[in-house]
Amino acid sequence: MQRATGEIMNRKRLALLPALTAGIIACTAAAAQASTIVVYEGSHFTGASMTIDACGPSDIPERFHGSYKWYATGQSASMYNLPGGKGRVHHKLSAHWDNEQKTPFGWKSMIIHC
Repeated sequence: MQRATGEIMNRKRLALLPALTAGIIACTAAAAQASTIVVYEGSHFTGASMTIDACGPSDIPERFHGSYKWYATGQSASMYNLPGGKGRVHHKLSAHWDNEQKTPFGWKSMIIHC
């Protein structure tokens, strides 16, 4: 009897494996498609760069206010002049249109809406 119960448990575990694998793949694919901003030290996309693609609030370090490129893949972003996504929205980046600015900007944080 104990052996039969063990075999049933193993079958249940094996049945769950494809579902778990599919869930992990779906989550990974969704994360890979997040809209992205690349911020640069200098104007005209020069100097060191930093990529931000996390959902929710992200601060933009003062060092990286020289220029930016926004790659829209379905999520929009709100831009703020205060850290932590605080205060009023000063600009919105589209969920469907790429955008760029070659000159310095003043935003200190952003929220990517996922």
